[in-house]
Amino acid sequence: MANRKINHEYRVKLGIIGLGGGAGDMIPVFASHGGYEIVAASDIELDQLERFNAEFESSTYVEAERLCTDSNVELVYIATPNQFHYEHILMALNHRKHVFVEKPMTLNFEEAEVIISLANRNNLRLGVNVKHSFEPRIQLIRRMVVNGELGNLLMLNYWQYTDWLYRARTPEELDAELGGGVTWRQGPHQFDIIRTIGGGLVRSVRAMSGIWDETRPVPSCHLAFLEFENGVAATAVYDGFDHFKSEIFNIEDRDNSADDISLNHASARRRLANMTDSTEEIRLKASQRYGGVRTRGNSSASWVLGGPLIVSFEKGDVRLTSKGIRVYGDEECWEISTPADLDGRHGVVNEFYESIKEERPPIADGRWGKATLEILLAVRDSSDQRKELIMQHQVPIQSP
Repeated sequence: MANRKINHEYRVKLGIIGLGGGAGDMIPVFASHGGYEIVAASDIELDQLERFNAEFESSTYVEAERLCTDSNVELVYIATPNQFHYEHILMALNHRKHVFVEKPMTLNFEEAEVIISLANRNNLRLGVNVKHSFEPRIQLIRRMVVNGELGNLLMLNYWQYTDWLYRARTPEELDAELGGGVTWRQGPHQFDIIRTIGGGLVRSVRAMSGIWDETRPVPSCHLAFLEFENGVAATAVYDGFDHFKSEIFNIEDRDNSADDISLNHASARRRLANMTDSTEEIRLKASQRYGGVRTRGNSSASWVLGGPLIVSFEKGDVRLTSKGIRVYGDEECWEISTPADLDGRHGVVNEFYESIKEERPPIADGRWGKATLEILLAVRDSSDQRKELIMQHQVPIQSP
């Protein structure tokens, strides 16, 4: 990916809590931006800290609170497992640091309300890393909604079939109470993209989710119907069972990709089945942390292109392609390319930098993160209660 480093007069001094695979994907983007200076990191694994220090020669801490008390740190990026987000956000905000946290922001409303209030009282920026909503294809479709070039938005359908459940997982990723499973782990991206395109104000949710493999006892799929306040409708499907792979719908113009998918059918299932004991899975997952080897594509586009997203307007339909988007209008079709050297991580990192510099809330702020959390909880509760649920905490998307 091209280096798009920009010379900024003001540089934000960044500390990182959690050096897992997610942080490993984000660190190069922060480093290449030009507006951030990476000055510290915290992790419970000493070898991770050694790798980090070898690259950045920055302060390292085993205890997260020591990083938060570091006077050289202005912003804390939190990339720890979901169940620790609240603790670490609270810690950073109490020490008067801006916070940028991985999704989901928290696991319940009470925690979300506490940190939103604390950030506001301390005049601190609180943002959520919904990187895929800033992917150029998604932003382009959002602009089409705003400028009305295809008329009013009518509906969205976003379906993904992947191997999520059978990739190497940590114990907390397979514990629903700790924010594990498809809906907690992948739903924030999918529902945030839908909310971004639709404008944010979801009226109601009716959903189904299920545990289909008792050896991996977390929700492994969901199907949700969302209705927006303005009548726009959306469906979200995610299936992590490593049978069909829906990325095939978006790769028709990439040589041999369909054949590659066919040859690798159920490969995650086979790899897991061939492991001799549970520690082998943990070791494989550990190898994918910062400085290790990631087994999946690490661009935001690879996630966005994981399945068909069809967006319907009055005057045409839009779908994703490997080069951008394709528009099917009343009388003709046309392709619109998006930059190949940018993905959503660049967009969200730059937007958060601008929010600090301009002393304003980021687009994906605490209230936005809480609204996406409401959708995740509604998918679970609607499935359990077998009924439509009315939303109470939705907010409109803010203009950049």
